[in-house]
Amino acid sequence: MRVKLDKSPIRMEFLRKKLKWIQQAMREQEIDIWITFTREGNEDPLAQDLRFSDLTWRSAAIIDQDGTKTAIVGSLEVETIKQSKFYDNVVGYTSEGAAPKLKQIIANRKPKGIAVNTSYDEGAADGLTSGMEMYLKRALKGYSRRFVSGEDLAIALRARLVPEEVELVKKAIFECEKIYDAIEDAIKPGKKDKYVHQFAHKLVAEKGLSTAWAYDRCPSVNVAGNPMGHIGYHNTTIRNGDFVKLDFGVNYEGYCSDIQRVYFVGPGNIPNSVKRMFETARAANDAALAALKPGTMGYKVDGAGRKVVVKRGYAEYKHALGHVLGRSTHEIGPLLGPRWPNRYGKQVEKPVQKDMVFTIEPSVTSKLGTCNLEQDVLVTASGYQQLSKPQEDIIRVG
Repeated sequence: MRVKLDKSPIRMEFLRKKLKWIQQAMREQEIDIWITFTREGNEDPLAQDLRFSDLTWRSAAIIDQDGTKTAIVGSLEVETIKQSKFYDNVVGYTSEGAAPKLKQIIANRKPKGIAVNTSYDEGAADGLTSGMEMYLKRALKGYSRRFVSGEDLAIALRARLVPEEVELVKKAIFECEKIYDAIEDAIKPGKKDKYVHQFAHKLVAEKGLSTAWAYDRCPSVNVAGNPMGHIGYHNTTIRNGDFVKLDFGVNYEGYCSDIQRVYFVGPGNIPNSVKRMFETARAANDAALAALKPGTMGYKVDGAGRKVVVKRGYAEYKHALGHVLGRSTHEIGPLLGPRWPNRYGKQVEKPVQKDMVFTIEPSVTSKLGTCNLEQDVLVTASGYQQLSKPQEDIIRVG
């Protein structure tokens, strides 16, 4: 089932600012126009952000490289689109269907490159269904060979954040960290991981917020040697001497945080084996951060952190080191991951870009559990800026 990426569209003032990034990406890739082709029942994931949502008939949102925005919609929805005050031209059709208008507009533009929403790796950029693609190719028969993927335009729309959006991410992080501080009282011997999970939910509700990802899996509470995964809890009782990891984030006014912290339960000295896990994870994070800068391929950032973990004798972690964070927790964009084409495709070969927020989360696993020191950072012109507070020491609880 196709679903919207967010509960509400990107704010109009942010969308207008992002158009310059979309135009820049179009120029770099020699794309003359970008077509988002959608309809009722299987709406394109980007339609909502482009103020093109909840339309009944076949509808095309066309953005020219010069920034001109044209909409082709069924005649009963012309006024709806005009009221959005986003499109420069709104063209309606009746019994003849969308094809003649599409053909006429494209013929007038004579584009050499036409971006459409198809993508092998990026789900949010893959909104053109097979049936709609067939219709579009027939309508634009003489131009269909000029179709290219619009995934990098979708990345410009969603993954790069204007300063006001970064401030909202910061607020999501601030609220998340406040909840994290309060959660420490819930992690104690005799309590189950489920109790900690529900305690976090209580704090989220009191603040009038929502979780950054699926409610039943956020936070993820991992006790001792329980397997790490996208799961809320294992129904395990916490005991003295356990190593506990939490993965948690909140959504603040449509923007997300994603942070992990680790804890040692009970009195006494923290075992050297636990300290070594933590020190390795901290070193891996720092190595990845040193490599994070505009233009660096995602797999190289991952490799910097992965090398530290393996060199110190731990198993290679079976996931990516980090991902783009924004209006979704796992946002579209470059992936800081290994070159595993059957799992990650070419996402890891995309360069890091300025104005993107990334998570940094290599993991170190042993029989004691899994250690992740996930932090959120903003890519700047020369490197990165810390948005969340990095965990520098193991937190004692219980």
